[in-house]
Amino acid sequence: MGLTEEMIDEGVERYRESGKFTEAEKLAFRYSELMATDPGAIGEEFYGALREHYSEAEIVELGVFIGFNAGYHTFFGTLDFYPMFSPDGRLVSQEESRRIYGDRPVSHLRGPLARAQAGAPEGGARAAAAPRR
Repeated sequence: MGLTEEMIDEGVERYRESGKFTEAEKLAFRYSELMATDPGAIGEEFYGALREHYSEAEIVELGVFIGFNAGYHTFFGTLDFYPMFSPDGRLVSQEESRRIYGDRPVSHLRGPLARAQAGAPEGGARAAAAPRR
């Protein structure tokens, strides 16, 4: 799946209503969202829906990739780590990022994971801050 920056920006927050993604791609986004926010909701019915678009090997590959990334982002959430990019997309040092974002940096996971951590309802408003220790 080749993604443009526009697709990436739209995908994280608005994949459900977007016309830029296929049903299979939207299902992959949903898989990622559920893995991060409600893994118990991923059962046989959901896997059946995935099988309509993906092979068993592709489902495993998606799950491993999603799981790795969820763990990676959880790990970085435990560190005093700031986004590598400024809001305008420039690559910045940790020092500059700290000046830009302050004591509570915005998460690069502004979408589903941040909503889940903030306790917002599904599809709710963006949560701006990553959890801090």
